[in-house]
Amino acid sequence: MSQGQRNRGSGGAQPLPKPYDFVPFAPQVERKAPVGHHRYLHLSGTLRARLIARSPVHVASGLLTQSRDPRYPLIKAHFRANGTPVIPGTSLKGCMRSIVEAISPSSVSITRTPQLPRDLKASDKPERLDVAQRIFGALGYQGQIRISDAALDGGQTTIQGTPQLFAPRREAPVYLDARGQLKGRKFYMHGRLASGDLPLEVCPVRSTFTFRLDFENLTPGELGLILIALGLGEPRWYPKLGGGKPACLGTIEVIEPQVEMTDPVTQWYADVDPPAAQAGDIQTLIQAARNEGLVLEDQVHRLADILRWPRDDRRCPDRSY
Repeated sequence: MSQGQRNRGSGGAQPLPKPYDFVPFAPQVERKAPVGHHRYLHLSGTLRARLIARSPVHVASGLLTQSRDPRYPLIKAHFRANGTPVIPGTSLKGCMRSIVEAISPSSVSITRTPQLPRDLKASDKPERLDVAQRIFGALGYQGQIRISDAALDGGQTTIQGTPQLFAPRREAPVYLDARGQLKGRKFYMHGRLASGDLPLEVCPVRSTFTFRLDFENLTPGELGLILIALGLGEPRWYPKLGGGKPACLGTIEVIEPQVEMTDPVTQWYADVDPPAAQAGDIQTLIQAARNEGLVLEDQVHRLADILRWPRDDRRCPDRSY
């Protein structure tokens, strides 16, 4: 298909409405030296939670596999670990990081477009990192969290036929405002599932997963920022991850969060034995993120509008958009 055919849509039809919208970039990026890994000054511990698939979830393994369905002899396989379908920790981390970058005074870590303003580009100096870089890591700095794979809790995968999708065109006018500047960070909306002829192995709706996030030396606000990114704050949203997001795959809900953490100096350095973990209050940590100035309210409300669910008022595109 030529670029012109792609723009016009199949058979000369007009392209469908875009399945995404933009969160404006942070008006300013705040950078400082991270606390590091050599001493304990803040909170360390574990976050455990479950994920529920609110639309089919597909994280590609890069492999084709045979199917017993005669309509689809070969399908794109879902990622597995030791034979069990999982959402890789890297996919969870990427989903969380993109949201944290969008709602906090952070830079844009992944971009290949020349239109990005210089002051929004990620720092390559370990002594001057924004909050997303301090939490998730940067060139020359490891970051403060580790995320496990989220394993499917029983159940079976199914086959979902989805539309053929194209790579984004970063030079397209839709990404630019009237001044030729990028509009912001793109997020795909939820909606009614689109169908097509590309067979994917998916974890179906209502599939559940468990995952664990270990954190080290996070301030209460930094931990709260992670909880907000997972959709546990107000206004609420439902993150998207994996493949097929334009076709409305990948909607997840985070439920049953449990935070266990230890206080810094008083416990880590005062006793010979490792300190006992204490339950963390989710809402207190979320409020701490706002108290520490880590939350941009305009961006939060814009993202909540894009990622609200359910969205029975819109149908995801099943052809060129």
